[in-house]
Amino acid sequence: MAKEIVEFLKTHGRYVKGDIAGFEPAVIANWPKGTCLPYDPDRPKPAKREAADLEADAQDLAVRAAELQAREDELAAREAALMEREAEAITAPVQPADPAAGGDTGKTAGAPPKQGAKA
Repeated sequence: MAKEIVEFLKTHGRYVKGDIAGFEPAVIANWPKGTCLPYDPDRPKPAKREAADLEADAQDLAVRAAELQAREDELAAREAALMEREAEAITAPVQPADPAAGGDTGKTAGAPPKQGAKA
């Protein structure tokens, strides 16, 4: 069987958009639709993008970069505030429990119960 020459429209395996290769028709039939077209050397190539389109894309990227930088700055400020709160919590003196408030009942706080003692 003769091989069919195709031009890839998108990435497929090791081939990328624009690659030209030959395959058996049975192999091509198993690929997803829109992967390739029969190769035509006379088919016009897509027009290059206009400078205005490229400038608009560059401006869009600049706006997105500024938004990302603002979000990174906000995250850094939140992280710094969290680190400060954690440092305060670590260095804060421990307040004794107030028995009047129902805290300590006279037993050693945090001690496990005595084992084997009969009440």
